[in-house]
Amino acid sequence: MKTIPNLVLAGLSSAVFLLASCDPAKEFQSELKSIDSCLVELDSIDQLYQGIEFDSLVYMVAHILDNEEKIKKYYVSDTIDNNLGMYMNNCKGVRKSFKDLKGNQTKFAEERAALDTQFTNLKTDILNGVFDKEEVKLYLATEMEALELFSLKFYSFYTNQKMQSAVFYDASPKVDEYVEKLVIPETDVIPL
Repeated sequence: MKTIPNLVLAGLSSAVFLLASCDPAKEFQSELKSIDSCLVELDSIDQLYQGIEFDSLVYMVAHILDNEEKIKKYYVSDTIDNNLGMYMNNCKGVRKSFKDLKGNQTKFAEERAALDTQFTNLKTDILNGVFDKEEVKLYLATEMEALELFSLKFYSFYTNQKMQSAVFYDASPKVDEYVEKLVIPETDVIPL
């Protein structure tokens, strides 16, 4: 039986040690945990996003516009009813805060998916040893900054739609009562 020379054995053990010490999963353990946290945050945002009823928000805007048109066209009074003015103002605030709902719906979905892909790809590249320490630091900081900006925009919209929906469901039925009392010529009534 032949024995492996000590020099070859020493070289192999050095190579094994070198490979173990260059394991990207260990070297970038902290960065990989940060990426995993970012992916969890994106999943949380996606769950909230899935709960937003964009069709209902679009309906709210259409309903407010319809009421505004009818009030503008058929409301006749010597003085404006203060309550009606307040309710209409609240509804107008809802309408203005929901500009470009379909655009926001698409933009949030696309941006969340893009960030998810970027973090997933960054994690894969790190684990495959594609980047050095400086590159990992730079790319991770860039992606985390993009996530922070996206989170701010999304949570602002999410909070606003919750608040404005409550305002709509408070003010709109009261405006509807005024609209029901309007005298609208039958030629302007659209049958259901």
